[in-house]
Amino acid sequence: MRKTSFLLLLILGITLTSCDPSQGVSFTNKGESNVKVKLIINPQVKNDQLDEMKKGDSIVFNLVPHNPEEKEGYIYFGRGRWNDENISEISKSIKSIEIENDNYKIIFKSQQAIHKLLKENYKGIILKSLNIEIDDNFFN
Repeated sequence: MRKTSFLLLLILGITLTSCDPSQGVSFTNKGESNVKVKLIINPQVKNDQLDEMKKGDSIVFNLVPHNPEEKEGYIYFGRGRWNDENISEISKSIKSIEIENDNYKIIFKSQQAIHKLLKENYKGIILKSLNIEIDDNFFN
């Protein structure tokens, strides 16, 4: 009886312990052609994670569809859960997002457009993720 009670308490303790997932934005190439994703960082807004990753004024991912190691670009923003406030902060830190393949190029230039792109790709019930999936016809 004591072993069962101890085991039950242990499992209950582990289950109720809060553990925050990692926050990140991923860009995934779901198409057949190579995709270039370029984020121009806003120099007037401080964001340590973006500042660490940028080369010059931007972060560039070259996403190759049939190479698992190059199919996804990921930006890590620390521990925690995504919410509207986090998404707004990230949107303000990015001046523009350019997504380009052999046939198309789309540029999200305004804060409103960037926020909408991030918000529309914010999915999940409990452990929400922010994953932007790009196919050959982009978002069609």
